[in-house]
Amino acid sequence: MNLTGYSDRWSVRPGETMTFHVHSVAPTYEARLVRLIHGDENPRGPGFKEIELDSSLDGVHAGAPRIIRKGSCGVVDCPIPAGSFTLDMWIWPTLPGPDRQGLMAWPSGDGGAAFGLFLAADGHVECVGAGLYPLRSARPVVLRQWYRVRLAVDRAAGRASLTVQPKRWSPEAGGVDRVEGALSGAIADADGRLLFAAGALEAAEDGPRPIEVYNGKIARPRLLDAEDAPIAAWDFAARAGTTTLVGVDGAPDGRTINRPARMMTGPDWPGATNSTAPLPETHDAIHFHDDDVSDVGWPVSHTFAIPDDLKSGVYALRLRSGEAEDYLPFFVCPPRGGAGAKRLAVLMPTMSYLAYANESLEVGDAVGMSPLQDMGITPERYAYVAENGLKSLYDVHRDGSGIAYGSRRRPIIDFRPKARCRTFDAPHQFAADLHLIDWLTTRGYAFDVITDDLLHHEGASALDPHTVVVSGSHPEYWTTRMLDARDDWLDRGGRFLYLGGNGFYWVTGVAEDEPDVIEVRRYAGTRTWAGDPGEETVSVTGERGGLWRDRGRPPNDRLGVAFTGQGFDRGAAYHRSEASFAPEFSWIFQGVDDAVVGAGRSLVLGHGAAGFEVDKADVMNGTPPHAVVLASTRGFTDAYQAAIECFAQINPWQGGSDPRSGIQSDILFMHGPEGGAVFSAGSIIWSATLSASGHDSDTSRITGNVIDAFLGGPLPGAPKP
Repeated sequence: MNLTGYSDRWSVRPGETMTFHVHSVAPTYEARLVRLIHGDENPRGPGFKEIELDSSLDGVHAGAPRIIRKGSCGVVDCPIPAGSFTLDMWIWPTLPGPDRQGLMAWPSGDGGAAFGLFLAADGHVECVGAGLYPLRSARPVVLRQWYRVRLAVDRAAGRASLTVQPKRWSPEAGGVDRVEGALSGAIADADGRLLFAAGALEAAEDGPRPIEVYNGKIARPRLLDAEDAPIAAWDFAARAGTTTLVGVDGAPDGRTINRPARMMTGPDWPGATNSTAPLPETHDAIHFHDDDVSDVGWPVSHTFAIPDDLKSGVYALRLRSGEAEDYLPFFVCPPRGGAGAKRLAVLMPTMSYLAYANESLEVGDAVGMSPLQDMGITPERYAYVAENGLKSLYDVHRDGSGIAYGSRRRPIIDFRPKARCRTFDAPHQFAADLHLIDWLTTRGYAFDVITDDLLHHEGASALDPHTVVVSGSHPEYWTTRMLDARDDWLDRGGRFLYLGGNGFYWVTGVAEDEPDVIEVRRYAGTRTWAGDPGEETVSVTGERGGLWRDRGRPPNDRLGVAFTGQGFDRGAAYHRSEASFAPEFSWIFQGVDDAVVGAGRSLVLGHGAAGFEVDKADVMNGTPPHAVVLASTRGFTDAYQAAIECFAQINPWQGGSDPRSGIQSDILFMHGPEGGAVFSAGSIIWSATLSASGHDSDTSRITGNVIDAFLGGPLPGAPKP
C-alpha cells in the first residue's frame, strides 16, 4: 500500500488529544478532517456521505515510507557467561524454515547472531557462533512435540555438546540425540542481550526488528554454570497477561516484542490435575510466531487536540496522495460527566471492529455458501495485510495456530468507510454501522456516539447520561466489565435497542499493560479455528474464554435472543405474530399495516431485513418468560447453516430450508426493571434496510416508533412497580 496509517486512540472526548501515524510512499500527502455519515457506495442506497471540516490537521504534509516489524520474541539483558555454561530449554516447534530460526541466542553488536541455539530450515537443532564448530543434531525434530534442548560449553576443556531429548519416544524422534565438538577459538562477544525465539535484532528506523524468528513454543529457559547450578532462569508462567518476562534465580526481568501467545501448555501438560485451569507447572510456555504484530511503532505524524465544540459523532482523518486514498476513523464521545449528553446514544462495537480487523478468510472454495463473494476486492490491500502479519482474530498464523491477539496500533484496511467484505461484497462492521448513523442523521435525531472502549474502561457511567442506547449491527465481542456495566444500566431503567445479530457472543479480554490489545480464545462455538486442549484461558485476564453462553451469561438473558445461524446469499422477511397486533405492542408497528415486514431492499445481501447472522428467542437458553416475540422468519436457504452450539449432537438438519435446523430470526420486545425495556431485531442486516424508500421503509418506521417511545414516558403495557 502506498498510503495508510493508524491512530493511537479510537475513542476521544472534547479536550483530549490523539495522534495519527502515517505511511506514505510519496514524499507528500494531503490530510483533511471529515465527519462520516454514510460509508456505503452502493448506488442502490444514499451513496457515500462525508462532511469536510476545517481543522489543524488539514493541508499538505511531508510523508515517509514505514515498515512493519513483524515477528515475536523475548529479550532480556543477560551477557554470555565468562566461564563454562549450559543453555537449557524446552521447545515445541511448529514450522521450521524457510531460513533458520533462533531459539536462544545472543546477538552481536552489529545486529547479527553471535552465539546461540537455532532450529535449522530442515528441522535439525544446531548451535552456531564464532568460536564454535557448528553442532547439529543427527535427526530433525518432529513437529508439535516437546524436546528438551541443552547446549553445554566447557571453556576449560575447549569443548561443547548439544543434547536434544524428546519428551515422548517415537520412531521418528528416536531417543536422546547428542553431539560433541571442539571450540575453535574464543567465543565472540555479544551485545549483552539474550533473545528467545529470534536469532538477532536488526536495527530499523522505527525500532529493532526481530529476524530469524522461531515458530513454536518455548518453556523453562535456563542458564546454568559448570556444576549445573542456575545462573539465571525465566518463569514464562509468571505475569503471563503482560509483556514482562519474569526473571528468577537472580536473572533480570525481560520483555516480549509483538505479543506472543502466553499461558500456553508446556511440557508437563496435562499434569497431575484433571483441571484445564492454568497452573504454573502446566502452562509455562510461550508460543512465538514469525508473523505476530502488536504495535508497529511508527512515529507520530499528527497530534490532534479535540476541539471543545466538536460534537459527538464519527470522524476520520482523510489521507490522499495522487490516486491513493485512506481514512483513519475515530469517534468523538460526549464530554465526561454527562455535560451536554444526548438522551439517545449509539454504542459503536469497537471490540468487534478490532476482532475483525483485516479479516482475510479465503472463501473462494465456498461459492455455494457465498454466491455473492468477490475475492478480488482491493487485492493490493489484502496482499499488504498478508505480507506484514496484520491478519484478524478470524485468521491463523503461518504455522496454522489461531491468532488470539489483536491490536489497533497498526493499519486496519476494513476499519474504513467504503470497505466491503469479500465474503458477500457488501459492508460489514464499521462501514455497515454507518447505515445506522446515516439513518439517525437523516431522520433528524439528536444522538451521541459512545464505544465499547469507553464502556469497558468507564463502566456504567458511560451509559448513565443516556436514556436510550442503540447497538451496532454486530456487537459480538464483549468483556466482563462491559456486560456488568450493561446489566447495571438495564437494572436501573435503561432502554436498549439491539439492532444486530450474533451479539454478546465471545468472551474478550483487554490487556491492562497494553489497552490497545484484545485477546480471544476459541475452543467452542461457531468459529474459524480452535485452540489446543488446555489453552482456553484468556491470558490477559485469567478468565475462561470461549462463549459467554458457556460462562452462564447467554445473550438471551438480557436481550431475549441469541445467535442461531448464518448465511451469505440473501435475506428474509419477518412474519408478525398474533401478539404484535395486541394494543400493548401494536405501537411498535404504527404505520406498518402488512403482516409481513422487512421484505424490501437491503444494502447487504440485496433484500430482506433478516440475514447474514441471525438470532432467535429460546427459553431453554435463557430468554425470560415475559419476553414477547413480535415477528419471526419462516425459513432461509441452505446457504444458511446452524450455529454449532445449537445442537448437542450430529444432526442432518443444518440447512436453513429445514425448520428443524432452528435457524430463525425473531423480533422481540420485553419490559425491564424501573421502566426499562429491550427491543431486539435479531439480524445483522436490519440497519442495512433503513434507508430504503427514502429512509421510510417498514423497518425504518418500526425502528423510529421504538426509539420515539423509548425516549418518551412510560411504555404501553409496562408492569406496575
